[in-house]
Amino acid sequence: MGASNFCEDVLAGRSEVYARTVEDLKERYGFDFVGLGLTAFLGAPLKWIYSAGATDERHHRIVLAPGHGIGGIVIKAGKPMLFTNIDAEIDPREYSSYPIVFAEDLHSFCALPLVKEGRVVGAILCAFRTVSDAHRTSYSRFIADQKGRLADFDLVSSDFMDFERIAEEKRDDEADSPLLVHSEVSRVIAAQEAERKRISRELHDGIAQELLGVSFVLKRLEPHLGGDAEARQLFAEANNDIDRILDELHNISVELRPSALDHLGFIPALRSQAAVFEKTYGAEIVFEGNLSRKRFDPALETQTYRICQEAVLNACKYSGADKVYVTLEDADGWLHATVVDHGCGFDVEHPEVKGSGCGLSGMRERARLIGATLTMASDGGGTVVTLVAPMKMAEGGAA
Repeated sequence: MGASNFCEDVLAGRSEVYARTVEDLKERYGFDFVGLGLTAFLGAPLKWIYSAGATDERHHRIVLAPGHGIGGIVIKAGKPMLFTNIDAEIDPREYSSYPIVFAEDLHSFCALPLVKEGRVVGAILCAFRTVSDAHRTSYSRFIADQKGRLADFDLVSSDFMDFERIAEEKRDDEADSPLLVHSEVSRVIAAQEAERKRISRELHDGIAQELLGVSFVLKRLEPHLGGDAEARQLFAEANNDIDRILDELHNISVELRPSALDHLGFIPALRSQAAVFEKTYGAEIVFEGNLSRKRFDPALETQTYRICQEAVLNACKYSGADKVYVTLEDADGWLHATVVDHGCGFDVEHPEVKGSGCGLSGMRERARLIGATLTMASDGGGTVVTLVAPMKMAEGGAA
């Protein structure tokens, strides 16, 4: 097996063997959902490519970096994972780490690593949407019947990971992120936003746009400079000056309320900003998912907008990816947002300081303001930024 774990047909979902495998498992053991996730190459994200019993196609949009989500944790650890009652065994604040749970409304599952030529290349997920003591028996029978093989994979079915330890580490890291936010926070944020609207509108629609226009004119001018070294030096200095001023303006405006949010709403405002990023940096920004409403609590909209804005901007500027994927969904009182790129990645624990703006620490602070959980996973296969925020934020618990 070369650098690629599978041929293009397999990764495109055209393997009859794998498609039949998931269908057979569902029928034989009565599972509600079976998913077969694969990775294109070592260190690449996992995608749920083959499935049986799916409620819709949302799970196909899930991209899991190693260590993120059920599949990502399984492929990174190389160990299986088992839950017979998610609601009793997982803190609700941690559901965001397992998007397949959201997508398919799973309440019990067994996930096992799939191995080829000694390396983990995928995962099999067998799950129920209900809770029952009989589920453990079904999982045990499934594991015993396979005898260590599934289709053309070696199946890892021993040494289940100590998930409670993993969950405890997450709880320690997020202990300062409250699950619920009192209405006072909303009032404070609302007061701040009222002060900032006018300045934000002036910066966004005035100075910044004019500078961007000048920058585009300079880019059109460059081919006409010919071989004049002095002219090219002056051109480079002018470009650098504009970039520096735009960065400074962004650093100020990011602390102010985006005017587009008031006029257009959360999603249109984000799409509008994305269009500017596409023209400026050349990356395509793809929006996926659906929301059940057009507007949310103003504090939730503002901070979620800013976090997504910063994540998309970072991906456009630094990842080198041709596409950036933004997924927005809400379920059971939670807003779920992910920003994914398949670029160069970065060291999450010790990131290199680049540019300006609120940065990673600012994103985390904004998440804490609304009682949200923000996770970042990055490696050579790309970066995944995930935000899960409670929608009930306003006075009296109404969103």
